[in-house]
Amino acid sequence: MGIVYAAPAVAPEPRAAAEGRFMSWTGVNGDVFVLSADDSNPAMQRGVQGLHMPDIQVFESSTPLIHGSELDGYTILPRRVFWPLMFQADTAAQWRAEHAAFFDSFHPTVPGTWTVGEGDDARTLGLVGTFDGGHTFDLDPFYTGWANIGVELRATRPLWAGKEIRREYEAELEPDFIPTDPEDPTYHPTSVLGYTSARIGNPGNEAAYVAWEIDGPHPPGLIVGVESFVITIPFEIPEGSTFTLDTDPTSGYAALDGVDMSTQLGFQIFAPVPAGGDVRLVISTEGTGRVLAKLTPLYWRAY
Repeated sequence: MGIVYAAPAVAPEPRAAAEGRFMSWTGVNGDVFVLSADDSNPAMQRGVQGLHMPDIQVFESSTPLIHGSELDGYTILPRRVFWPLMFQADTAAQWRAEHAAFFDSFHPTVPGTWTVGEGDDARTLGLVGTFDGGHTFDLDPFYTGWANIGVELRATRPLWAGKEIRREYEAELEPDFIPTDPEDPTYHPTSVLGYTSARIGNPGNEAAYVAWEIDGPHPPGLIVGVESFVITIPFEIPEGSTFTLDTDPTSGYAALDGVDMSTQLGFQIFAPVPAGGDVRLVISTEGTGRVLAKLTPLYWRAY
């Protein structure tokens, strides 16, 4: 057996134009902490976990009649996250206040929000802390003014959420026409996206569900849905009222002006928009109110 000797790989220097990735934490109490700036407190250090691919469990089956196995499907397990954080301050009082404010923003069962990226490029992940009481301080941070603390977190919903996609539709105006009046030969196109032209796309890695926000007036019998999976709203949505319907089975709700209407809808089967898909939305009504369709794409990674 031959042995090949090679020099160890050396990490390249960062490009001159490179920029660090923006990161922030929004706690359950609404407090926001920027983690990625040089003067952040706390500041993110090397060794972050949770940004890349999730833990995917693949299901497979086998039979003595066929060599190998069949891949039957997969599920994505809760995501483990680790933050290596540096806490530092100029005074003991400042260190105590800022350290306390950060850890007071966590809750064992209510998620806060980790944001990576900015603007349209930002993605978010809901996290809870998984504290076991085992952290030790090698040095007294009230004396040194700093401490490295590794924070273990968990995302029970392991997919990163991208920017919400919003598509607004209204009742069709009069159709396009060219007047026959020689005094006014102007072509008059309609400018509003009508109910019959409703579509929505999903750029994410996983299927995602549509949430509806519907303004009255609409009489009973309004129909909305994705492709052939539709639902009939059996009650009136008066003018000035808003009906909201979230079809995601993990967080679904139906409310008219904030009043729960789930029992009036009964049992329903909603269809998601497939990953990478662009589907027809069904909107059928005798009403004229605005219909807003919203979808939050879900991604495997933070970028």
